[in-house]
Amino acid sequence: MRLTIWLHEARRAGPAALLAPPAALLLTAAIATFVQVSGAGHEQPELLLLAGLEAVAPLAVAMVALTIVLREGCRELHLSLPTPHLTTIGRRLGVLGASTAGCCLIYSAVAALAGYQLGPGGAAALLVWVAPALWLTGFAVLVAAVTRSAVLASSAVALVWLAEQVWATAFVSPPLRPMFLFFTSRVGDGPGWAGNRIGLLAGGLVFLAGTVAVLLKPERLLTEEDA
Repeated sequence: MRLTIWLHEARRAGPAALLAPPAALLLTAAIATFVQVSGAGHEQPELLLLAGLEAVAPLAVAMVALTIVLREGCRELHLSLPTPHLTTIGRRLGVLGASTAGCCLIYSAVAALAGYQLGPGGAAALLVWVAPALWLTGFAVLVAAVTRSAVLASSAVALVWLAEQVWATAFVSPPLRPMFLFFTSRVGDGPGWAGNRIGLLAGGLVFLAGTVAVLLKPERLLTEEDA
């Protein structure tokens, strides 16, 4: 029964929840392979693979996550169902998270076998993608829950992502460092890396807590209009 529910939520989450993470990583891997074959050496393809893990995959996940929060045709019915709307959304985001985790782990393992080092070794390697994915996804779903607009939420996510790419130097500085998504690919995993990852994890959890608080309000279902 429990497996049936999860399979149902996987279908309701949509194909993007299962396809977006691997598509983002495969695209990056294809570009890195082309660069490697072109004779660019080892360092540039390695940096591209790292950027795919730390920057491209989290962006794809965040964009899918905000659509999961917003796309529900019968929201009012959830008020009369034993399963809360928040639980349903949580399951669908869980499907997205599981898909992302599986793809990133396989991607990292294949890169390591090919001789590329994508950040620190050991368990800390997980934070290369977990931390930025949690922060950006938490931000995306919070904006989506508050604004109830896919356009506004996706635009906000894109603006933050682009701003951190363009003004990376400013975000490396201590005041903005806890929200810098691309620390590993821009600076490395040296001094300041652990603090940056902890800051991203904490920020992501705060965003998710805010999203829960918003979605727990029944009026968010009764008065919501699709943007």
